[in-house]
Amino acid sequence: MTKCRHFDIKELVDPETYKLFGEASWMFLNPAALSALDDLREFFGVPVTVNNWHTGGQFKYRGFRPRACDVGGEYSQHRLGNAFDCDIKGVTAEEARKRILANKDDVRLMYITCIEDKVNWLHFDCRNIPDRIRVVQP
Repeated sequence: MTKCRHFDIKELVDPETYKLFGEASWMFLNPAALSALDDLREFFGVPVTVNNWHTGGQFKYRGFRPRACDVGGEYSQHRLGNAFDCDIKGVTAEEARKRILANKDDVRLMYITCIEDKVNWLHFDCRNIPDRIRVVQP
């Protein structure tokens, strides 16, 4: 089973999923997406926040989204355990996107195939597409 080097499972799934499956919740997350998240943390060299519900924060659906969740689209990459929305400490979402695109050949970014533009967080996913990094609109 693949786990993250820099993230606890509570940071990556919602509270309902964690309550039902606990540490076994890793099974809902694509290993490539987990590697991409760890590698993104190392690329920027600063903390990255996905969910923070477990510490009293407002974010709970920025990683895996269960079927019953009404956030996002029916076929969202989040529902496949293939996407994360995150904040990078000290880096705006726009700056993060620019740096990722400027360094898309960096081995630490090799699993990222899609980023979302014009949002105030960094959305990335690891969908199976031919593009190196596709930029999509919300």
